Amino acid sequence: MKEMEIKRESQNGITVYSYKNEALHSFYISLFVKAGSMYETADECGITHFYEHCAIRNLNKLYGDELYSMLDRSGMELGASTYSEMVQFYISGASKNFLRGARFISDLLSENTLSACEIAAERRRIKAEIRESDDKRSLNTFTSKCIFAGTSLENSILGTNASIDKIGKDKLTEFAAKNVTRENIFFYVTGNFTDSDIGGLMEMLEAKYIPSSLAHTNSAEVPAGFGNRDSAVYVKNADFTMCRLNFDLDMSKYSMAETDLIYDMLLSGNNSRLFIELSEKRGLCYDLTGACERYSNIGELYFTFEVKKGDLYAALDAVADVLNSMKKHPDVNAVKAGYVDNAYMLYDDSCELNFTFSYDNHVMNEGYTSIEDRKARYECVTSERIECICKEIFSTQNLTVTVKSDKRYVDTDKIKKIMEKLYEF
Repeated sequence: MKEMEIKRESQNGITVYSYKNEALHSFYISLFVKAGSMYETADECGITHFYEHCAIRNLNKLYGDELYSMLDRSGMELGASTYSEMVQFYISGASKNFLRGARFISDLLSENTLSACEIAAERRRIKAEIRESDDKRSLNTFTSKCIFAGTSLENSILGTNASIDKIGKDKLTEFAAKNVTRENIFFYVTGNFTDSDIGGLMEMLEAKYIPSSLAHTNSAEVPAGFGNRDSAVYVKNADFTMCRLNFDLDMSKYSMAETDLIYDMLLSGNNSRLFIELSEKRGLCYDLTGACERYSNIGELYFTFEVKKGDLYAALDAVADVLNSMKKHPDVNAVKAGYVDNAYMLYDDSCELNFTFSYDNHVMNEGYTSIEDRKARYECVTSERIECICKEIFSTQNLTVTVKSDKRYVDTDKIKKIMEKLYEF
């Protein structure tokens, strides 16, 4: 019988999910906190990311500044990432070291004992990260300011120097009381482990004090103009030419499987339509990047490419043709293999399985409990359904175009005229 996700709850209300694979030789434990820039006010911009940094610094202090040495001696990896809607802390290593890893990650929930001096040192590190991230000049940041204007999603996950300066121990303590709560945290365990290992983790968690608060729903504030963009074009001056096309998604109407498959047809795999047309056939760019960012109510599908200044309009014309081709008998079976034929390859990767099931099930609330369930979600998506969705998504009403280039040579009216081709369906 195939393994399935198992849910447990500690006596103090902490939820632990696990998905076991006895064929592996490693474990992977994540602590997810449903917090992020999406939930931050203007006065606390960047506080979630600051909390992530300070939680690990506090853990190192708890272990007498020997944490990193202990991790290396055990061959374990500890890390964290902050997103707009969540924070993931994770630890991985050999299965025999499960309980030691569990101790480390459960102790992230310990009281913050950092001094003002230690918090100031972490503040300097974050300011260095802000400086080195190039956020101020990036096309993605510029686009967020355009499409999410007036909402928390327009803000950087890192915050700004000014907002970071306002965050001290009191604010971090308030943040934890509001966000690191029974309703907004969960653990996810993958890889190879024993029932005794899980029991040990549960005992460690039951020794922690975890407050209660309102549950975060992963519902984003809907920006003005959402679904009524009319191919808006925004240009930022630069000495190179880069373009991003951004399409609004009504996630109350589409599943993650459907939007994943549409994204893959356009941008993933060996036969992605945009790559073949713009790069391999025409040589207008070398590569394209993109993402499908989704919340429980809204989302954005976008892609970015860099071209020579004189090739911008030809590239946009080709993009419009590719998007229109998605509205005429798209063969979704061309990209299903990664989710259907290769379904159990996810089971072989404890890191990827951990994040996928955590995010899909317990942030986006997809509700499947096994690889078989997830496989079936993708398997049942039809080409007719994809055609219908593409006709809805790839329209001028959902489209925002952002460009970094020499403003003197960017004709925004010409760009809008090219994108009117999307009216054809």
